[in-house]
Amino acid sequence: MRVVIGYPPLKPKKGHSTALLSQNRQFQWFSSPTYVYPVIPASAATLLKANGHDVFWLDGIAENWTYDQWLKKFIAVKPDLLFIETKTPVVKLHWRIIKDLKHKVRNLKVVLAGDHVTALPKESLKNSPVDHIISGGNYDVSLLNIANSISKGSATSEKFGTSRVIHSPTHLDLNTLPFIDRSLTKWHLYAYKNGNFKYLPGTYTMAGRDCWWRKNGGCTFCSWTTLYPQFSVRSPENLLDEIGQLIKLGVKEVFDDTGTFMAGDWLEKFCKGLIKRGYHQKIYFGCNLRFGVLTKKQYTLMAKANFRFLLYGLESVNPKTIKRLNKGTDPTKVEAELKLIHQVNQETNGSLEPHVTCMVGYPWETLKDAQNTVNFTKNLFKNSLIDSLQATICIPYPGTKLFRQSKKNSWLRTSRWERFDMGEPIMKTKIKNQNLLKLTRNIYTSCLTPQYILKKLFSIRNLDDLKWFTNAGVKVIAHYLDFS
Repeated sequence: MRVVIGYPPLKPKKGHSTALLSQNRQFQWFSSPTYVYPVIPASAATLLKANGHDVFWLDGIAENWTYDQWLKKFIAVKPDLLFIETKTPVVKLHWRIIKDLKHKVRNLKVVLAGDHVTALPKESLKNSPVDHIISGGNYDVSLLNIANSISKGSATSEKFGTSRVIHSPTHLDLNTLPFIDRSLTKWHLYAYKNGNFKYLPGTYTMAGRDCWWRKNGGCTFCSWTTLYPQFSVRSPENLLDEIGQLIKLGVKEVFDDTGTFMAGDWLEKFCKGLIKRGYHQKIYFGCNLRFGVLTKKQYTLMAKANFRFLLYGLESVNPKTIKRLNKGTDPTKVEAELKLIHQVNQETNGSLEPHVTCMVGYPWETLKDAQNTVNFTKNLFKNSLIDSLQATICIPYPGTKLFRQSKKNSWLRTSRWERFDMGEPIMKTKIKNQNLLKLTRNIYTSCLTPQYILKKLFSIRNLDDLKWFTNAGVKVIAHYLDFS
């Protein structure tokens, strides 16, 4: 069977150029292109190829193709099956694309996956000629099952019955999956235009699916708890073996996109493995983390293992907000933990670089509450406790607890999915729209303190550092414009 894993180009929103779609927990239109390597679709492509299917990777967004260019290449493949990962703000665009493709390619089968269609599968079945919806996040395995079924002559085998909604397994033994075929999935497309990487080329791994912290259902705003109701994780040795392969490809930095990277014994074994194999001398490593989990001993081990980019979800410094989001962190202890990381860097000559994410647009926060978060991040920069940050407007995606709360409390301003693109607040708030956008811009510009800029200038040691510093400046300006 001829299978296309595809990201058809999407018509950009006015003033922007790129849809940040692939493997993203949040969607946004970007002025400056940023591409995230889609690990799960890449795993799907690898599984399909390993099982005898002809696989074609057509990411028109990352290739910077027009729709007509993508369509020409798509038709030339003569595909039997197309897989598309979708997201709330662009699901209607994908419905129209599916209709167009069905008219142009005879007997084409189309499969949709992602958190939106997992939450609302019947909607896409009603509004588009899609053949199957995969509900859940382990859609690499489910897509293989669908392709095998269709290739045997039955689009709805006994395994699926007559349902067009296929539920992916809630738990997988990830150690049994083959390592991703990076060549097949054109990893280089995503290796350079990504702010998470300082040393290029960089790429992504995903040791766990998705977040091990899920007390009372996990964070209320996270759409990926819909995709992964149960946490699955690879062994430290399995991830180390994959990193060995990436080093041979010439990768200089890896970011692991597990919702929250593992802690405790797992983390310590992994760090010691990086050091024992000598990988810490060949590659930098980054990951998503939670405040309030790691000890000084573990941070010290991470510094010695050449961890660099540490991404934390700060979200807000308002304790009431953190509690309502079910975040499970203590914002009053954040600064102390960042000071601990700074101390570890000094003691080990390490390069741990904390990055925090903040959100605004909560229905219960006042302008003063939101401004407190902006002021807090500015002080973190001023005191050299963080190296970068990300600011977003809180979006209640379908399937999340926050979406259900929004409907119950009449917080939603609209149910037009295309407006859930972070271009405006979707929940009713106590803050005017223009002030929310200004707050988001102020979070990005909070790094523009003399102390931070001088620190970065004096930290430049090589060409990679200079390129990163220049690129970071461009990204800050671009993100500022994204929220203008």
